[in-house]
Amino acid sequence: MKRAPNQPVSELRIYGGIFLKTWTVADAGTLLPQHAHAYDHLSLIVSGAVRVWRGGEMIGEYAAPATVRIPAEVMHTFLTLQDDVVIACIHAVDASAEDVAIAAEHSFELED
Repeated sequence: MKRAPNQPVSELRIYGGIFLKTWTVADAGTLLPQHAHAYDHLSLIVSGAVRVWRGGEMIGEYAAPATVRIPAEVMHTFLTLQDDVVIACIHAVDASAEDVAIAAEHSFELED
């Protein structure tokens, strides 16, 4: 798989028992690797459009604003269908958390 020309940029905030991680993806056709969280969560499509796989099954295409329910420890991935997509993962955590466990994470071997 070829490396996306512009790599996704993530930002993580934990405050008041809320985990919020945003992904800003510049290019259409960018695939975000599968991962699974330890918590049930919502993925909010803030801008743009994506195709979503959950548990290995393609569940649909979503255009902003839209939310996708992701159960705890279920692998999921996103393919951007437009430029300038923003996705936010949102879930509750212990209010004192400084780091949040990821249940599983996959990465790609990319060509330069």
